[in-house]
Amino acid sequence: MTATPSRKHLVLLGAGRANIRASVNRYTPRMIATPSRKHLVLLGAGRANVQVLAGLARNGHGDLDITLVAPHPAYIERGMLAGYVAGDYALEDIRVPLDALLQNCGANFIPAHALALDPVARRVQLSSGDALPYDVLSIDADPAANRQQIEADMPGAGRNALFTLPLENFVQLWPQVRALAAERALQVAVIGAGRIAVELALACAHALADPHGSRVTLVGGDLFLLPGEPAGLQRKMLERLKDQQITVLQERCTGLDGRELQLSGGARLVCDAPLLAAPASSPAWLLQAGLQAGADGLPLVNERLQSESHRQIFIVPPRAPLALGLALEHNLRTALGGGAYKRAPLARSPMRLLASGANRAAFAWGFITFEGREIWRSKDRRDRKRLAALFQM
Repeated sequence: MTATPSRKHLVLLGAGRANIRASVNRYTPRMIATPSRKHLVLLGAGRANVQVLAGLARNGHGDLDITLVAPHPAYIERGMLAGYVAGDYALEDIRVPLDALLQNCGANFIPAHALALDPVARRVQLSSGDALPYDVLSIDADPAANRQQIEADMPGAGRNALFTLPLENFVQLWPQVRALAAERALQVAVIGAGRIAVELALACAHALADPHGSRVTLVGGDLFLLPGEPAGLQRKMLERLKDQQITVLQERCTGLDGRELQLSGGARLVCDAPLLAAPASSPAWLLQAGLQAGADGLPLVNERLQSESHRQIFIVPPRAPLALGLALEHNLRTALGGGAYKRAPLARSPMRLLASGANRAAFAWGFITFEGREIWRSKDRRDRKRLAALFQM
């Protein structure tokens, strides 16, 4: 027989309060009482949320649980996208993993996207199956296109077009277009009238011209190109499109069948690679969340970036200024721990910088406009410095 250590026997005489407490502690698993930890959820890996992560890593976050929810643990700099398409940047130049930031601020990461938001219960339903609770929520979701509306306007787009949004998908698929252009001449069509469409058309013309002379057409729709931009900048970019022999069509694309684009005027355009530079739109789950909205249907946000109806929800508006993250971090800390809020700098800079292809860029400030290689060198230095500063901890 194997000797076993003798077991000591505790005898409790009587049913007094102290003995009952000792009995419960002995035979029931102990629940350790800890102070309640507040939960900050960052929904989306946009620039402002990344700035918040960097600030939490740099300045500390105290007794706070942090979760980042995004489809991919990486940030892509949109302002350098045209340079990547043109071949001026490698993917690692414009796409930065978030692992170090997440680790240094002790944040959890969930690879998912939002399906629904319940602002009353303070929960976000995720594609991963999680119903994620939060105390404070910061929404800076990755830009996406309204594919349902696009398909209604352009039947066949979902099957045949290369969407520029989401960015992660586009940057992974673009090398396939370049590889195909290395084998034979392509007829490329960029569909869109905004900044991204014009920049990408010029970048494609530069990247795909050799060795077989691929051609690019910009299908700009009924509107004038670069709506809302200074007239001088519009003229400079039109000159560049002409210099690069890019055909500009002021017609809408009304359908894609994999071989041709159908145009609003009735003509058809042969196309091997349609790039759809659709504008970013607010996700359906956010519009359907029951937040107070304006006449345009978008959630109303105050000068602190808070939802007007649910002050524990912060929303980064489209085309937000680059320095917004500092104010957002401060206001998120205030919402979680108290203090005075800051007004977020929502006014956009009057300066405009656009890539114009072939290592060139255009600059505009009011009535002043320049374009050329020196502007590109300045833009390149500025973009690289700004991206590096975003990840300083």
